[in-house]
Amino acid sequence: GGARSDFGSIGDLTAWIMIDRQSLLAAGIVCATLAVCGVRGEEPERAPSEELRLYLQGRYVYERQCLDCHGERGRGDGPWSEGLTSRPRNFRSGVFKFRTTPFGKLPVKADLERTIRAGISGTAMPTFTNLGNQDLEAVIYYITRLSRAWKDESLRAEPVQLPTTLPDWFAHQEEKEKHVERGSALFGASCALCHGEGGHGDGPAAGGLVDFWGHVVSPAALSAEHHKGGDSPFDLYRTIATGLNGTPMRGYADILGKEQIWDLVAWIESIEGTAPGEPN
Repeated sequence: GGARSDFGSIGDLTAWIMIDRQSLLAAGIVCATLAVCGVRGEEPERAPSEELRLYLQGRYVYERQCLDCHGERGRGDGPWSEGLTSRPRNFRSGVFKFRTTPFGKLPVKADLERTIRAGISGTAMPTFTNLGNQDLEAVIYYITRLSRAWKDESLRAEPVQLPTTLPDWFAHQEEKEKHVERGSALFGASCALCHGEGGHGDGPAAGGLVDFWGHVVSPAALSAEHHKGGDSPFDLYRTIATGLNGTPMRGYADILGKEQIWDLVAWIESIEGTAPGEPN
């Protein structure tokens, strides 16, 4: 699956520039400020000409792969956005849900790469596994120039320290069941108000929730087979730890201990696929 970039060579880009001189002028105007934007500490020093080339290549990719949903100016208002339950991201806001950084902070480059490559389950955001690495780098460069938030040093942060291995008890079902029980109790006390006792997204506080962009949102049905942030135990851990920027789902890395988060992950895994309308 995934989309393919039509950008094949410098000749293609040159031809596009000649056709769209207004784009070249606009890029030239912003070229002087490009270096102060972007992803924290992850971009090498580049000559102004290389900054401009990368910006234009990124715009070229964006207009062919992203514009229909995310809009001409990145406001999430493209022609395909109408009627979508999960609205396309408004890149102008500089608010990104899926990150490894603390709640309220900008993502790092690897976070954006993961979202573009893997897509977002249950939404119109597809996988872009066939997008070339150069085009991926360029479109990220372009996206991170669409919001002034990327210039704000207070919004930049290093990733939260996340586990890279599963707890030993994950491989032992009898021991894991004890953690599932602990996770169930913790979920009932900390999460059920929004997500519901059964994790179906139907808690008493679920109605009337609004996100950063003013859209009515519903808590995730954790009992669904797939999750927007990813299905692996590490994906679930990351989502619980860092939260989802722009939504009522805050991060719990500074509230819960690592073992408590793993208990929640174990419980969520135990209810996956039990959402109403899904086969058990």
